[in-house]
Amino acid sequence: MKFDRNGDKLVIAGAVRTPIGQAGKSLAKIQPYELGGIVTQELLKRTGIPKDKIECVVAGEINQSSKAPNVARVVSVKNEIPLKSAAVTIANNCVSGFEAINEAARRILLGECDTALVLGIESMSNMPIYLDGAKHNSKTATVQKLKTNWNEVPQLEDVKPVDSVEEGLTDPVRDAIMFETAEVVSQKLGLSKKSLDNFAHGSYRKTYDAIQAGKYKPYLIPVSSEKGSLENDEFIMSKTGFVEKPERFEKAKPIYEMIEGGIKEFYKKYGKHIGKEYEEGKTTGTVSLFNSCPQSDGAGALLLTTESKAKELGLKPLAYVQGWGNYGVDPVYMGLGIAYAMKQALENTGLSWDDIGFYEIHEAFAATALGSIMVVTDEFNYNLMARYDKGDINRNGGTLAMGHPLGATGIRIAINQLLELEHEKNSTYSMGAICAGGGVGGALILKRV
Repeated sequence: MKFDRNGDKLVIAGAVRTPIGQAGKSLAKIQPYELGGIVTQELLKRTGIPKDKIECVVAGEINQSSKAPNVARVVSVKNEIPLKSAAVTIANNCVSGFEAINEAARRILLGECDTALVLGIESMSNMPIYLDGAKHNSKTATVQKLKTNWNEVPQLEDVKPVDSVEEGLTDPVRDAIMFETAEVVSQKLGLSKKSLDNFAHGSYRKTYDAIQAGKYKPYLIPVSSEKGSLENDEFIMSKTGFVEKPERFEKAKPIYEMIEGGIKEFYKKYGKHIGKEYEEGKTTGTVSLFNSCPQSDGAGALLLTTESKAKELGLKPLAYVQGWGNYGVDPVYMGLGIAYAMKQALENTGLSWDDIGFYEIHEAFAATALGSIMVVTDEFNYNLMARYDKGDINRNGGTLAMGHPLGATGIRIAINQLLELEHEKNSTYSMGAICAGGGVGGALILKRV
């Protein structure tokens, strides 16, 4: 596949993100389009690019709220990007941030534009609880009728309150919420809770160390709200006890020990996908709240252009976009899409596993990240596990500790790639990879300038 425009390479010429806030906490009352505006203004300021040079805006967001339909256009107009500029919002579950980069790159490669503002945005705090079926019932079909008959709503069988976060995290084909897909992967691959906890502790420790060393400072924008100023990723800074005392991970019960029927009932539902049977007294749950990522809010932005255009505008290229790959697996094995997307990206670019100096792998769950590493090792005959042990994967932490603002995570991972390309002078290529609900996987390869 060709990832340049007649020899003119794609470059990232600016990058910035907010700290990642915990859902319901510091960034909770900031609307998604406002988060997008914060990173847009900061990116324009840092790069110095005139607004009239932005020809296209592409945003990745999962929860495309009716408050800001097509958030890319809302951010664009509110922040005085030229009205003629194209603007589109991409939804591809947790791969949306990467897909926004891909879409902007495709438009540049086709010659539709030369410079693109790429956004990743999500506020899980603002994902609504809604009344499913309300418009089909004569008592709740309008807001006025709903207010009049509010006390009757609990008795209406065809009108049900739905948490859009829980619903959105549940695959409608396999009827599996995301932590269940992680448990399927863990049970199928024979992962132990201890191995998942050890992986999670490594993520917490590396993230905390990177923050303390100030590694993320060049890309972060402190965000002020009524709760004060958020300067660092919020979740890990509230969980420093887990960094200092890894035994706390062990004390956290598996989710399926806290659900009625336990892991035995889980096997009744998903045993055919796991490929093995439940063993009384031996089979135990592995996925816990603390080897799973937290719900989050945040946004990030990149400036994407060609190498020649960057030179013309006086922009400093941070990295080349070498290429990408996407690949889908059965939704019940959601997290393993990472492994296959990475392989696809290598095939698309003609690179090998050893060409990649370091990897940034999305940690929706320790089970999915570790499971994908094992799939590469076992199915593709490349010892990615040895690269993890060597320290070539998620050197500065990952999603488990930093948080997962869904549509923004792709930008966050790309920034991690940029960060390490800057510090690791012996590496030419970096690959990021993300899994997503529905079994989608996406991978992005960046090259040192």
